[in-house]
Amino acid sequence: MPPFVNAECKNCNKLNRFDLAELRKEDGSLVKGVLYRGEEDNEEVFEKTCQHCGRKFKFIVKGGDDGKKK
Repeated sequence: MPPFVNAECKNCNKLNRFDLAELRKEDGSLVKGVLYRGEEDNEEVFEKTCQHCGRKFKFIVKGGDDGKKK
């Protein structure tokens, strides 16, 4: 089963669920950036449309390797 991301919309405060593998694959309306603040700390920033209110919002996924240190 692929990993899912639960992100709260900043506009309507409702929870959205996204497939992390699909988020990483998409290139169209998706904005992805990896911020490196240290060797083990990395974050991915995504911008998606809320499934409830239809407005765009950004969210951060921390721990790019499923949160596991390797």
